[in-house]
Amino acid sequence: MKKLLLIGFLLIKIMTPIQLHAQHLYKPSSSKILQSIQKLNVLGNVLYFGAHPDDENPTLIAYMANEKLYNTAYFSLTRGDGGQNMIGSEMKENLGILRTQELLQARKIDGGQQFFSRAVDFGFSKSAEEVFTIWDKEKLLADAVWVIRKFKPDLIISRFPPDERAGHGQHIASAILIEEAFEAAADPAKFPEQLQYVQVWKAKRLVWNAGMWWNQRRDEVDEKEAEDYIKLDVGSFNPLLGKSYGEIAAESRSLHRSQGFGTVGFRGTLTEYFKHVKGDKAGHDLMEGVSTNWTRVKDAQRITKLILEAEDSFKLTNPSLVVPQLLTIKKEIEKLPDSYWKQTKLQDLDKVIQDALGLFIQITATDNSYTPGQKMQFRIEAINRSAIPVTIKKINFPFGKRDFILNVELTNNQDFTHLDDIEIPENADYSQPYWLQKEGTSGLFDISKQQERGVPENQPVAELTFNLDIAGSTLCYKIPVIYQKTDPILGEVYEPVAITPPVYVSINEKVYLFDKQVDKKVSVVIKAGKDNISGEVKLKIPDGWRASPAAVLFNLKIKGAEQCADFLLFPPKEGSEGEITAEAIFENKTFDKGLGLLSYNHIPTQLYFPRAKAKVVKVNISKTNGLIGYIKGAGDLVPASLQQIGYNVVILEDGDISDEKLQKYDAVVIGVKAYNIVERLKVINQVLLHYVENGGNLIVQYNSDQGLLMQDFGPYPFKVSSKRVTVEGAEVRFLKPDCQALNYPNKITQKDFDGWVQERSLYQPESWSEKYETVISCNDPGSEKLDSGILIAKYGKGNYVYTTMSWFRQLPAGVPGAYRIFSNLISLGR
Repeated sequence: MKKLLLIGFLLIKIMTPIQLHAQHLYKPSSSKILQSIQKLNVLGNVLYFGAHPDDENPTLIAYMANEKLYNTAYFSLTRGDGGQNMIGSEMKENLGILRTQELLQARKIDGGQQFFSRAVDFGFSKSAEEVFTIWDKEKLLADAVWVIRKFKPDLIISRFPPDERAGHGQHIASAILIEEAFEAAADPAKFPEQLQYVQVWKAKRLVWNAGMWWNQRRDEVDEKEAEDYIKLDVGSFNPLLGKSYGEIAAESRSLHRSQGFGTVGFRGTLTEYFKHVKGDKAGHDLMEGVSTNWTRVKDAQRITKLILEAEDSFKLTNPSLVVPQLLTIKKEIEKLPDSYWKQTKLQDLDKVIQDALGLFIQITATDNSYTPGQKMQFRIEAINRSAIPVTIKKINFPFGKRDFILNVELTNNQDFTHLDDIEIPENADYSQPYWLQKEGTSGLFDISKQQERGVPENQPVAELTFNLDIAGSTLCYKIPVIYQKTDPILGEVYEPVAITPPVYVSINEKVYLFDKQVDKKVSVVIKAGKDNISGEVKLKIPDGWRASPAAVLFNLKIKGAEQCADFLLFPPKEGSEGEITAEAIFENKTFDKGLGLLSYNHIPTQLYFPRAKAKVVKVNISKTNGLIGYIKGAGDLVPASLQQIGYNVVILEDGDISDEKLQKYDAVVIGVKAYNIVERLKVINQVLLHYVENGGNLIVQYNSDQGLLMQDFGPYPFKVSSKRVTVEGAEVRFLKPDCQALNYPNKITQKDFDGWVQERSLYQPESWSEKYETVISCNDPGSEKLDSGILIAKYGKGNYVYTTMSWFRQLPAGVPGAYRIFSNLISLGR
């Protein structure tokens, strides 16, 4: 379910009770608190390494984090920017924001942590050599080394092998990178600039998690081959959580909704296989030779006994009774010399104490967004739900505000509230996802700050530090300021607070394509980020283009108010491509960012500030048809693109699919992956084929070979495969130069395949009936020739087209040749 909300902000990474899971607060059960106490006695780290969101093994992560109680993390090189979207229209960097949050929500289910590198997912690739022409290998190696040195894993697990078995060039590249990073992290000569923040680190071993997606039942690995592997049963049941790790993994995996990865839980034995790659070779235990208890810390043996005593005396019906023992443990740990494990376990222990007390501290702002220079008003609520004495001694405020001395005792179950405010600095950064703040390259985000690399998301806008006296011990908790509201359907909903520009501007369309038009209306929406905004908005245009009027005045009295400014844009006479931007002038400052929102009910609302820009293209396109029926697929922007060049596009619903009603359409187009996700196609497919038989023109865009709802949906057989052409500039050869698809109403030339983005085609059929005519052939360098990018068959009086060319990327990107070719397909038979 997608909703429209005014504003949002990225989920906050904090070790406090305010953890947003979707849009609700994290409140641990007694059994979860007990598990956290048990984990205090486990000192071990595991890092799982892959290329994309969804590459992780959530069953293994859940097992390592909840059964073995290791600090377990997944390092995804990319944020999934180059994939497709099964639940919305977000693509590229917007899809990366969505998938980042899906990964974070998945980790909250399976108990893992999350890291990323600077790598941009540019789509499917077939070799590591190709990948490293786009990815800067040395910079990504530095990112991997940084995370290893910072997280200090004892065990590193690679999702993929460094060869063709990985199935994807970026997968292979990830395996190559982690093998090199394993050695480089321990070498002080490698990336020495990092050593002002971290120390070198040598993990015990690196293994490959074999028997993966190509072998759904790991138990079926060949017995002889299995002798070279360490085997681990990860299918056990956790009574504290009430689930098997297969069930937990299914919940985690199902949060990858943008990829359509909903799945059911698994119960019973599940064997994972691990092959040695680097470091000390293990015999039967992945953590063999690693001290995973307090013996790895000097003079800490007494702590083990104290934690076991706290575990034994823990009462599920009254967790707070264990707090005095936890405070004793805290004092013992504080006596130790400074070290990684001392700081890690003190942080964990403070959280357990807070949870055991039922200590609730929340800071809610009166609004969900503020601009630099504004005052943020908020309400502090604190309640101690135990008989243990707790006193708020002092509150430290951000942005230079003086500390607030309180000395307020929080008595059992008595709510304490306080109203206050802080002023946002004039130079405060906007709440743009940190990896999008600067313009990067096609392969890497530009992240200049070393400390930001690896982290999944922005830090909170504002945090208050509460200095507490708990039964005579001093503890400090950092609590972020958040926004709370009551949704009539969902009830209590939380959003992080954002810092925003005072005014937003956005252009209604991403592409303006001119064929024979002399002008087009460009609508610019101005939105107030605070009260009393006035100024002017104008368009910046390329040379040779003209806009009228030169500027439009705006005057917005209240925050959230909008005004639309209309401009006429005139193209040059000759073909031209360029970019227009909208700029709002307010208080002698220029603002060119819009307000972007991602709002799904499985992630916190996300806010970002896209630049107010649009591509403009003048191109010669001829058309013969006007009325198009369209059945939408996954993340489909093609209908709006076709409207750009004058087609009248009607989105077809169930009631529109009948022999009689389809007759009026010059063509019917089916969106990408529709035969993977649109259940009703199993019923209406015969009606669509009858439409073709009666003289209609049906164009079916690509479908994945995995998860087809039906195998035979064409008038004649063809078999979809995973074959694709990933190089967007790959040579295209005309197999039937005289066919209508390449000649009418537009004469197609090689130039029409220039300027394509990300890829040529996906999931080409590997076999097809001789009744289909092949039109073009193309292939990646060194790969087999693929001839099924466009298949056309006469069926009855009409034409059936199956095309795997990536129109869903090219048309929204404003690629002129893609429009000309697609117009020819629509015009077949006319």
